Amino acid sequence: MKNKKKIILITGSGKRIGKELVLGLSKIDKSYKFILHYNESDKEVEALIKRISKDGGSAKPIKFNLLETSNIESFVLKAEKLYGRIDVLINNASIFKAKKLNKISNKDLDEMIDVNLKAPFLLSKFISSKMIKRKNGKIINFTDSIGVSKTWKDYSHYCISKGGLETMTKVMSLELSPYVQVNSIAPGKILKPINSSKNLYNNSYNSKNAINDIVNTAHLLIESKFINGESFKVDNGESLI
Repeated sequence: MKNKKKIILITGSGKRIGKELVLGLSKIDKSYKFILHYNESDKEVEALIKRISKDGGSAKPIKFNLLETSNIESFVLKAEKLYGRIDVLINNASIFKAKKLNKISNKDLDEMIDVNLKAPFLLSKFISSKMIKRKNGKIINFTDSIGVSKTWKDYSHYCISKGGLETMTKVMSLELSPYVQVNSIAPGKILKPINSSKNLYNNSYNSKNAINDIVNTAHLLIESKFINGESFKVDNGESLI
């Protein structure tokens, strides 16, 4: 990618970590161009694009419901047309909901797996085929340091989906090497979700420091040439306790 501006597709870019990635990465490197995927965050993405443009950057929106997994290939084609290609895929979008095991319906399970695992799989499959032809590309999957390594009570379907995404990262890093590097970033309890239980986030730490580390880790992986199949935990060591 020498002398070329990198085109970065970030799923779930309108809020939370997705939004912070766009803002942080655009400050680090003004040459990055962003494809901002969203589903319901119309106003947030519109405001984000204005902010990026004001600061001299470039970003274009694309709306799509990741639950429509049968249409992901056509979504990828539309996304690629926005700037002509996709150099970096960041699978950030996810569902995070608590539900007791015996209350999880087939629909609950399907939706969690579709958004958190199946969509990233299909996006990576279709986008990486073009990356391989260009002999260059990066895929970054957002998993969960605590949800995968320790697991949480009442979040079984969530933990299963993120555990699968970690395994997918390793498998794809082998299959797509040497031209495409696939890694994951596993945040801890950083930005409290609206629908999370109070007890789950009692020990959350400084979000600003954590977000900075996540952005810097993402930048490292975007620019790296030899890091592949790795998972980077950003949780202040909480997954070790």
